[in-house]
Formats: sequence, structure tokens, C-alpha cells
Amino acid sequence: VPCTGCLHLLVATGIYLWEGGNLAPAEYEGLEEKRVVVLCRPPASHEFRQAGAARQLASRVTDLLEMNVPGCDTVSQRKVDDWIDENDAREYLELGRAVNADLVLRIGLGHFELCNGPTMYQGDADVTISVHDVADNGRRVWDKPMGEVLFPVHSGVAVQEKSEATFQQEYVAVVASQIARHFHKHDPHADFAIDALATR
Repeated sequence: VPCTGCLHLLVATGIYLWEGGNLAPAEYEGLEEKRVVVLCRPPASHEFRQAGAARQLASRVTDLLEMNVPGCDTVSQRKVDDWIDENDAREYLELGRAVNADLVLRIGLGHFELCNGPTMYQGDADVTISVHDVADNGRRVWDKPMGEVLFPVHSGVAVQEKSEATFQQEYVAVVASQIARHFHKHDPHADFAIDALATR
């Protein structure tokens, strides 16, 4: 090292980069080393119209937890769908037991909309998340009302620019990312320019 006075700066920079930069910690670390099943039900008022979006959201959150939460073993959404086909989706505790999960992550949607008027896409969902302990009779061990999740935040996307299916996929990815980050280290500035994604 040519200048010993700079050594502490080099060490600090090395530690910063080694740890992945300025990452925010998980808000809840209880999913680590656990078997987790994710359940998302569409809003009651749009149960059939938004069933596909709810399944997409649960699947995307499942993938993000598997990739980012240390030791998290997630239950495939195919198994969840198979169980729901033959049971009441409101019985989350029974689902957890059926798939041998330690925890159930429930995603509640107060509403889920893709359009702001007839000519513009703007995703708008009211989201709550809660974690339930299967072994403790479904006791809620953590919850978070996320409130309204908008995308794009400051504008809309003209419907002629992309199909509804494409926009739904993009919006689901945004909502899923905001849900999953509660459970793993993440870049707190990742959404700084998120509106630009909608116009790609």
C-alpha cells in the first residue's frame, strides 16, 4: 500500500463491496431456514377476474423467497393450486399442514386493478402480508399492511403500447418484489426509477 494513511479507506471500501453495498436488512428474518408456503387470494369482489393475477403474484413471491432468503424452502405453487382445487382457499392452516410447511405467508389484496380509466394502464393494489406458524395452530407471528402499491407511480401507460397481459406481468413483478424484500437484504433504492420500467 503506497500510502498507509489511506489503508482504512481501502479496508472500509473492501468490506462495503464484500457485503454487497448499502443493503437494507430484512424487516422479518423468520423465514430463514424454514419451509414456507405462499398463499394469495384475489379480492372477493373480483375473485374470478383476478384469479390469474393472484396466482402469478404468489408464484413470483415464492421464486423471490427461494432465491434470496437463506435456507428458505418454498412450496411450489403447483402444489398450492392442486390443494385449492379440492379445498377452501381460506383454510390456510390446513394448506400449511397438507404441504408440511412451517410457515404460511398470506398475501391479502384489498383490491387489484390494472387500469386507470379506459385508455391508461396504472397498477393499483392494496396489499397486506402476514406470516402464520403452522405448528402453533396458525398463530400470526408477523404482519405488515403495505397499503397502496402503484405502478407507474407518477403516470400511466397508454393501452395501445402493450397488451394487458404484458402489463399485468410487469405489475405483478413490481408488487412481488416489494413484498419479498421484507424478508431478505435488499437495495433500498432499487425502485428509484421504477416508472421507467413501464415505458420499456
